[in-house]
Amino acid sequence: MTHAAPDADRQEPPVPDRGNATREWVGMAIVGAASFIVDFGVFNLLLLIGASPAIANLTSLAIATLVAYLANLRWTFSHRDVTNRSRALVLFFVVNIVSAAAVQVAVMAAATVSLDVAWLNGVKFVATVLATMARFVLYRSWVYRSSSR
Repeated sequence: MTHAAPDADRQEPPVPDRGNATREWVGMAIVGAASFIVDFGVFNLLLLIGASPAIANLTSLAIATLVAYLANLRWTFSHRDVTNRSRALVLFFVVNIVSAAAVQVAVMAAATVSLDVAWLNGVKFVATVLATMARFVLYRSWVYRSSSR
């Protein structure tokens, strides 16, 4: 006859999986770096060929968002048991549209001060970093929420 340990019936509160949080942060950082390169590359290319800052920014954000969506879906958050992918897709685009709008507002506000490319890139960089931090929190807690939560 085996005896269960005295504490076998006591349930411990779930411990957050720090490994997955780290994996997701690293994954999103890599995806973000790739998207950043796409975003700034397209933005500067379009500025170089004469596009307005608004068109250059909207176009580069749209392309970078598509890259980020595909990479995050297939790599960063692929281990999560997301039961409703349609919901995740809609929420992903909502989060990205709102954050892209914030970046767009920042760039357009900067353009009223100066059209200097270094200035525009600096403002776009700071706005992008802040938007990325907000997106990470929203992706983890809202967009790619596991069914086990």
